[in-house]
Amino acid sequence: MKKIAIISSVLLIVLSLCSCNKTDYQKVIPSNAMVVMKLDVRAIAEKSEFQKSSAMKTLEVGLQAVVSGKDMKQVKEYIDDPMKMGIDLSMPIYAFMVDTETYGITMKMDNEDAMKDFLLLLNKQGLASKPKEKNGVNSGTLLTDFNYTYDETTFLLMASTQGGGKKNNVAQQLMNLPEKDGFVGTEGFERMSNDEQDVVIYANLATLPANEVKDVSEIFPQIAKYYKDIETMLSLNFDKGEAQMKVQVYAKTSKVQQLLDEANSNFDVIEGQYLDKVSNEMLVWMGAHVKGEWLLKEVKENMFLKSFLFAFERAVDIEQMLKAVDGDVSLEVPMSRFDKAEMDFVAFAKLNNSKFLSDVADWKMSHKDYGIEMTDKGNNQYVMNIDGKVFNWGVNGDDLCLGTAKAFNQSKKAESSPLKPYEKYIKDSQMFIFVNMAAFELDKILDSSHQDDAWMKKGLGSINAIIMKSSSVNEMTLVIDMKNKNENFLKQLL
Repeated sequence: MKKIAIISSVLLIVLSLCSCNKTDYQKVIPSNAMVVMKLDVRAIAEKSEFQKSSAMKTLEVGLQAVVSGKDMKQVKEYIDDPMKMGIDLSMPIYAFMVDTETYGITMKMDNEDAMKDFLLLLNKQGLASKPKEKNGVNSGTLLTDFNYTYDETTFLLMASTQGGGKKNNVAQQLMNLPEKDGFVGTEGFERMSNDEQDVVIYANLATLPANEVKDVSEIFPQIAKYYKDIETMLSLNFDKGEAQMKVQVYAKTSKVQQLLDEANSNFDVIEGQYLDKVSNEMLVWMGAHVKGEWLLKEVKENMFLKSFLFAFERAVDIEQMLKAVDGDVSLEVPMSRFDKAEMDFVAFAKLNNSKFLSDVADWKMSHKDYGIEMTDKGNNQYVMNIDGKVFNWGVNGDDLCLGTAKAFNQSKKAESSPLKPYEKYIKDSQMFIFVNMAAFELDKILDSSHQDDAWMKKGLGSINAIIMKSSSVNEMTLVIDMKNKNENFLKQLL
């Protein structure tokens, strides 16, 4: 039955191919929905060439195993031409969460009689109940866990994360939802309508229960404090050689807008001063252009970052160092992290002053009791030994460098930076994170003799890099950059 449910669920998605416009079927989405997702599944199917894909062949083979022979011909016709199911292929599909347990999917109806014929076919296979008319709408159950409801404009599926098709009463209420209580007409809906990406997701954080935000409070204290005054929208698009996901944050109050403006005023575009200080063994690199005074304040409010820096506070005055930062900063994690229990790293930062160097003699003397040794190598270069772990740090002009010994030395002898092909994009960003997938030693991480690991190795092996970039604090873009630049991301995936 699990196999039947999976195959049938895929079939439901395939039949829901669509695009974008206002119509009655969107009015069943309540204005207080926690999450609303719009999918242009028709565009997704075209980009992936789903009809020719291996996923399509797998679907057909699976259906042949669960659909009786005489009905398979009609099922194949539905797959080849989903319009025969009565769904309008020119409109998008919307998925939404009413609350933490209840979710729905709404589609534009085109032909009630065609939909009834399709549901009767599913009924013959034991996958759906026969539709029954009540109060001007038809309804029934689908795959045990879904309730379906439809009229001449709308096909609505409702379900619960707790399982069981017990949400028919909710579906009836939503089919008659007053216009003033609908998502249509809100700013969130307008933003989604104007975004023509393949997938668009809107989240109203004000509807989240407090316990859902608790886990992020230590990492993002400001967001957790004002989460009810924030709206977010995520858009996902699939192109040749890459997939892009953009996350945007919108302030609902002047206080949150003030926090965003303050953060933006303390960032600037990356100048790229440290792009050539990256080793050939680079696994992860992060760069930004930031003012240290503001950064220090944020670190002090962030328990996660504060605890991460505590070890260094025993040896050097990190607070003085952070205050002195004003410009590009970079952090590199080399591939060696998979060879050791502790992570190697090297960081660079542009300084507006190096006055903290005058205190180094005091640091050396005052921390011997803690088992910390610091050796002066001359020319403002130092070696620290903390609990047997060796770190190098120093200042050269107005450049600060801090890192584990191995990573520190690798950065000096890099022959060519893996970041050079991305230099233009880096210099257009205020923050840039680069994960060099080509450097991953997948054989050490995954066991190819296991089917799941072999599939994951094949997928990860086709990715060149994963990139996160931001041109402002309230906008972040994630890019999956494929090695094959000539085929659409989805086509390579399927």
